[in-house]
Amino acid sequence: MKEDVIRNLDDIDKKLLYEIQKGLEIIERPFYKIALKLGITEEEVLKRIKKMKDLGLIRKFGLRIDVQNFKFYSTLLAIKVDERFLEDVAKKLNERESVTHSYLRDGSKYNLWVVVIEKDEKSLKEFINYIKNMKGVEEVLNLPVKRKFKINVIFKP
Repeated sequence: MKEDVIRNLDDIDKKLLYEIQKGLEIIERPFYKIALKLGITEEEVLKRIKKMKDLGLIRKFGLRIDVQNFKFYSTLLAIKVDERFLEDVAKKLNERESVTHSYLRDGSKYNLWVVVIEKDEKSLKEFINYIKNMKGVEEVLNLPVKRKFKINVIFKP
């Protein structure tokens, strides 16, 4: 279903996605500027964005900050969870505000991968210990960022 919707996007939708991926300028009417580039109205830009969001083509539309500049602590956790407890562990972790992403992965002994951002090192350590003590969790591998090489991708229309 979603694949059909994606395949059937018109050129304006594709160009609109390209423009908003690059980020919005901090100006009074950023959508108006995009509308001028695309040859449509500002209202049409907003309507198309809403439609793509409602269809699930746009997951989130918002700000991305560099947590390291704010002295937050983030890490990627590779977690080995007994399959019988996987859904429950994932559900409990996803309820936490500090979990930004979680993925089920195949091909590794670590089947649940989670990105976490905490306010300080102590909170991060406490959260990792909380995970280690969850029923079904067999192992937690902490993989903090050493150096960023690239953080985003922009798909051209």
